[in-house]
Amino acid sequence: MKTTPSRIRDLEDTTVVAHESADAFLRRCAPWLSQHEDLNHQLLSLAGALRSNRHIHRPPFAFCHATNKGEMVGCAIYAEPDGLVLSETSADISAAFFHHFYNMIGVPSRIFGPVAPALRLAKVFAAASNRTPQIDSRWRVHRLDQPREHEIQVPGELTLGTADDQHLVNSWGKEYNAEKPANVDIQQFLLRKLEDGLLYFWNDGDPKCLATLSGTSCTGPRISAVFTPSSLRGNGYAFALVYNLGNKFLASGSSYITLNTGVGEPVERMYSKIGYRIVGEKISVVFR
Repeated sequence: MKTTPSRIRDLEDTTVVAHESADAFLRRCAPWLSQHEDLNHQLLSLAGALRSNRHIHRPPFAFCHATNKGEMVGCAIYAEPDGLVLSETSADISAAFFHHFYNMIGVPSRIFGPVAPALRLAKVFAAASNRTPQIDSRWRVHRLDQPREHEIQVPGELTLGTADDQHLVNSWGKEYNAEKPANVDIQQFLLRKLEDGLLYFWNDGDPKCLATLSGTSCTGPRISAVFTPSSLRGNGYAFALVYNLGNKFLASGSSYITLNTGVGEPVERMYSKIGYRIVGEKISVVFR
């Protein structure tokens, strides 16, 4: 890859600092990431998950942050199947991050992060490897600080999943996987959330839909999956579940709730009615 004068200046001013573990990464980077915790939520929750042995990621793992003239300007974690996950940043750290990660892992399976930084970094990896970067998906980050008042007409109540729900969650996970294939196995993901006490149902005699939480170590959790089986859709169950789940955590002391949606998904209108506002956009880039 030919290094341009601007990239040479970037490399001279930017230093990448590696961390030996998720714990070390969080000790150094969490205060900076928490300045925009809602937008960096996925990176913080990924680091939190990698602190334990109960995660679904594959080694090798890499944790680092970048400084420019002594000031922290960005953070990143590499962990498959998520790939290379970037923080928010106002600086062009693509050259420095490229050299750091290319020497360690080569080309990642995917890059996930804010649109401009992720695209810049993807172009640098593509130029070095003769691979073609392809936008896999675009995501909007939604934040709720206070839900709008709604009189829920849908019968039922919010309940926490238990071990007795394992068979149902496994079955729904298969349907979820078939409908919306992802970089992670949704069945495994949902079962792990059930075991961890982070899977909720809207229940009317029996479960009608589910949602999971991630990043509960942050000041606000993230709703990381919402699913209604196809045979039960159109009854307002997901609206009732997300509305009441947000109310539960905001009332118990959480500062906010976040969730991500695919850009243009019809469900965005539902979240807007509840009171969620769009605060950022992420992109996933894969290499062909």
